[in-house]
Amino acid sequence: MTTSAARSRAYESVLLTLLVLLWGSVGLNRIGLGFILPQIKGEFGMPNWQASLLISGTSITWAFASWAGGWISDRYGRRRVLLPAAAFICVMTAAMGGTWSFLSMFLVRDLLGIGDGIGWSVGEATISEEVAPQRRAMSQALFTAGYTLIGAGGGAIIITSLAAHLGWRWAFPLIAAATMLVVIALALVMREPPVHREHRAADWRAATRLLRSPSLVLLSIMGCAVLSWLQIFALFDHSFLVETRHFNPIDAGSIASCWGFAGAIGSVLLPLASDYQGRRPVVLASAVVCAASLAVYLFGGFDKTMLQLLLGLSGFCGFGLLPIVLATCVSECAGEDERGSALGVTNFFGVIIGTTLMPIAAGLVADGFGLVATLCLPIAAQLVVAGCILAVTETAPRIVARASDARQTA
Repeated sequence: MTTSAARSRAYESVLLTLLVLLWGSVGLNRIGLGFILPQIKGEFGMPNWQASLLISGTSITWAFASWAGGWISDRYGRRRVLLPAAAFICVMTAAMGGTWSFLSMFLVRDLLGIGDGIGWSVGEATISEEVAPQRRAMSQALFTAGYTLIGAGGGAIIITSLAAHLGWRWAFPLIAAATMLVVIALALVMREPPVHREHRAADWRAATRLLRSPSLVLLSIMGCAVLSWLQIFALFDHSFLVETRHFNPIDAGSIASCWGFAGAIGSVLLPLASDYQGRRPVVLASAVVCAASLAVYLFGGFDKTMLQLLLGLSGFCGFGLLPIVLATCVSECAGEDERGSALGVTNFFGVIIGTTLMPIAAGLVADGFGLVATLCLPIAAQLVVAGCILAVTETAPRIVARASDARQTA
């Protein structure tokens, strides 16, 4: 390996590490709310439908920011869009600890969604441009795994422990301080990806034209479903364990952490498997297993150890298919000059429906029919993913090349 290549690989590794940590901090401020929701609900006197709005409010601004941020960064650069958004994430995360009512928390979460949404589309687009093509799927999987490992896995332990010892209000400022260290390091390290950009007049129709692709339409639907699975389960599982299964908050956090830790492993291994076996079969199998294990988790009446195993299996499969659906397939279906826009526009619809409307619906279901009925919605979401993937065009480079060679020799 030449000195130049070694430096490029080292930069790629450092940049990816910092982006993973940044995205993990987003997981903490997003998913972490669910782990301490019983305390917040009790202090603010919120019913479940209001609690669900704390997720949905963030999602509305996330959706628009993801689309707009990806589109703007396609034209004006990743670095100059990502760094201000990351700093804004720190400020709004800290502000969550100072809220005093449902409305104040809702407004802060709305503003937080701006930074979080930009972080998704611009972060993924940056990885697509800075990482070698043969490592792209794995790198995007690692980026997504940061959200899962730090937010869902570590968050279940970190946030519940901080809340138990210091009170929930201190959890978010401490997370913001740790995130700021990552942002400072990113500002010192990150360069502008060496891709030609045109400072041309705005044409928002260019992003919507991407949805003429049948595969991108199906991926948008699948994005709605997989984000519904993620947000509804993250929002209400801890309440299910505490209020329905009567575990104490620490034991509930221990059970929930298996979802995130196993999910982080799946977020890496399943995209890797899809490089060799194809995107479609891996997503199909993962969605079916995720739905089945979650159904047994809800209705089996098992003890703590079995619940951890079932939740770990569900998280492994559910989080494992997430980067394939939301990032890799979208990146492979779009041209290089439209990649940020494609990631933004598909994420826009996924977030509007999956993490805005569906959590509200889930909150209403929880108030009317109970938490078990609410957690049936993530099962249905995974079945939607399984059905849609059958009609998506295969995009894995190895599989596409293999099919092309077979046609040429036939």
